[in-house]
Amino acid sequence: MLRDKIRKTDTLIALSELYESIQGEGLLVGTPSIFLRLQGCNLRCPWCDQPESLSFSDRKVSLEETLKEIKKLLPRHVVITGGEPFVHKELPLIVKALLEEGYSVQIETNGTLWIPEMESYASHVHITCSPKAVARFYVHPKILSYARELKFVVDEELNEEALKREEFLPFLKKGVVVLQPESNKKEMLEKALNLQRKLLKEGYSVRVIPQVHKCFDLK
Repeated sequence: MLRDKIRKTDTLIALSELYESIQGEGLLVGTPSIFLRLQGCNLRCPWCDQPESLSFSDRKVSLEETLKEIKKLLPRHVVITGGEPFVHKELPLIVKALLEEGYSVQIETNGTLWIPEMESYASHVHITCSPKAVARFYVHPKILSYARELKFVVDEELNEEALKREEFLPFLKKGVVVLQPESNKKEMLEKALNLQRKLLKEGYSVRVIPQVHKCFDLK
């Protein structure tokens, strides 16, 4: 048996759920996607919309069986989300397997962690980094070097100073920053639009995008 085949067979992942929908957030909004949600997160954001995926679990499924289930679905874009994908040492093997099967891969991360083995694959993946107030908006330098976009949840704590931190300026200059109103609340939409205007006056264009899947009551 080939070595790669053995690794796929033996690799176990903490799978929370697997389903088909559209990407409802960020720059790839509307993309038909398969969501591979991993169980467990290192942060505890007060407004988290996936609280059932925060705790760590001993329940594991094989990567090989997960790939079989993915192949039954139509989309060719896989979103690895959570929880927090980078708490799982198996993440590079999952990404490698998906890329070898011809899927485009997106990882949604809070940005606080990094796995050295991801170095070989990160440039081939759309990394969406969502800096969090509970982590004081810290993002690991490696994540910053590979992220394709920054997505900020506009809550009571987000402010202009956080958005304009030195390490985030390259993303502002490239126009790849998304402001996402917390839970699609009207007051947070208004705050997002106000932040957008302030940044526009300084020459930075950011996008305000709600959680589109929730607008249509999709998963």
